[in-house]
Amino acid sequence: MKQPSKRRCKVCQIVFDIKQPLQAVCSYKCAIEYSKKLKANKEAIEWKKTKSDLKDKVKTLSQFEAEAKKSFQKWIRLRDKDLPCISCGSTESDTFDGGHFKKAEIYSGVIFDERNVNKQCRRCNRFLNGNELMYREGLVKRFGVDFVTELEHYANETRQYKWTKEQLIAKKLQYDLKIKEFKL
Repeated sequence: MKQPSKRRCKVCQIVFDIKQPLQAVCSYKCAIEYSKKLKANKEAIEWKKTKSDLKDKVKTLSQFEAEAKKSFQKWIRLRDKDLPCISCGSTESDTFDGGHFKKAEIYSGVIFDERNVNKQCRRCNRFLNGNELMYREGLVKRFGVDFVTELEHYANETRQYKWTKEQLIAKKLQYDLKIKEFKL
């Protein structure tokens, strides 16, 4: 004859004989407590989702832009991981940024343009304010004069571009997917 299986009660932690498949508790009293616990967990999960939705509704456009930039610049650093700093050619920096050739604050249309953003050492990007002259020379060496001229022209054309919330969400998702694919 088969011996009954034993299991630890999810509520009181007493070891009991299982009488029903999927039985998680030892008694009716523990079953009531367990159902309250499950209901509370379900409500907590629902509240988390509602809270997340509410947070998205009150986010500002600049918050959506910051999130998208974070994913975008992470992608740039991964894409250029084997390349030196675009401005000074250094490979020795502890930290690299995704540096913009045409500054994001001034040229809003090329914030997420992959041609405009390259791996740049923190010294050039932050302490030398982008090291623009050397950045341009680095772009010319890497891609040619026509490339740089076209990029500068496009940056001027889209200087006052206004990103929408939907576009920024899409950019973040686009680069999160690229990062995920790159890591595979």
